[in-house]
Amino acid sequence: MSELPIEYLKSDERIKVKQKKPSIIKWKDVRMVKNHSIRAVANEIMNMSANQDLISINVIGKQSTGKTELCKTVSHLIHQMAAEPYAVLHLGREELGELEKTVAELKPMNHIIIFDDIAFLKASMTNKQIDNIQAILAEIRHLKGGDVRIVIFKSFQYSKAIPPFLRQNDMTFYSSVDDNEKDSIIDTLGKHNTNKLNLLRKLQVQVKLGKAGQAYFHYPMGTKGKLYHKYHARHPFLPYLYYNGISARIVVSPLRTWIDPICSTCDMMDESEGDNRETETQNIIDQFISKFGNKATAKSVLRQVAMQNGVDVNLRKTSQGIKFIQKYMDNRLINLPTLLKAFGLEETRTHINPDKQPEYVNPLKEKDET
Repeated sequence: MSELPIEYLKSDERIKVKQKKPSIIKWKDVRMVKNHSIRAVANEIMNMSANQDLISINVIGKQSTGKTELCKTVSHLIHQMAAEPYAVLHLGREELGELEKTVAELKPMNHIIIFDDIAFLKASMTNKQIDNIQAILAEIRHLKGGDVRIVIFKSFQYSKAIPPFLRQNDMTFYSSVDDNEKDSIIDTLGKHNTNKLNLLRKLQVQVKLGKAGQAYFHYPMGTKGKLYHKYHARHPFLPYLYYNGISARIVVSPLRTWIDPICSTCDMMDESEGDNRETETQNIIDQFISKFGNKATAKSVLRQVAMQNGVDVNLRKTSQGIKFIQKYMDNRLINLPTLLKAFGLEETRTHINPDKQPEYVNPLKEKDET
């Protein structure tokens, strides 16, 4: 899967409007307001994660307003654009109830973890269990094998539906605005963002009142209320309010499957699905071996692929060696550039030669023009 650069359309591809109105760009073939880019938001989160080991993101709103799909979309964009590999985990009530066991089984790599609808905590868990979850999350970046980067998404319906510690966050998305919640949200965002909060509520009402498949929401492009950008709701976007701790703005987000119908990181293929595709699987394996020399070379490559996806398939001595040298690096007694130089290793920058390109092209893959 090719990476998507964080770039907007060239100036000659924009639709210009008078009086410095917001610019309109295209994502694939769909027009959108440039400042509504969810990819720009993912880039902000990715940058913060590079500077801070643990990032906590709250996603707040009523049921059926797109919270879960937003988490999936932003997670996909982060792991797709990041220089370091991230695994994506979607954890439910059972995994959260056994969080200590869940964390103990995590591979020693960067993770994006989605906790979906965690408002049930107060109703179904004791204070002691909640305290234990909070303690585990406070140390979650310290996994066996070394410290890693963790991005946590927590979705719930009301801003005070979970304990104060779990409400702590670096960024917040709002998918809806309830009358009973408005004052609480304004306390977080500041009174100067009240108009943006009211706008989100208006856009969400437009989404709900439209006929199924024919709903639209209209973003005002000027202060006089005469010019709007018209979005076809869920085809592919829904509106959200995003707050990064400094400023708030409206963003729009599509389904993750609209960006990439297939993603091996987000959707780990079920083993039974692989069994049903034995012929296709064997063809891919045969291509892989033939294009890269022999089975031994292919196996070596596959070890690296497995590690990048959080699966340690190295020989025992190799894994022990990794842990050995990692301890010295963690204690800042030596660094990676020094080690590479000592062993005559240089960073490889390469691409797949034309004669080694995969023969199978995903027919669902659409070209991204952003």
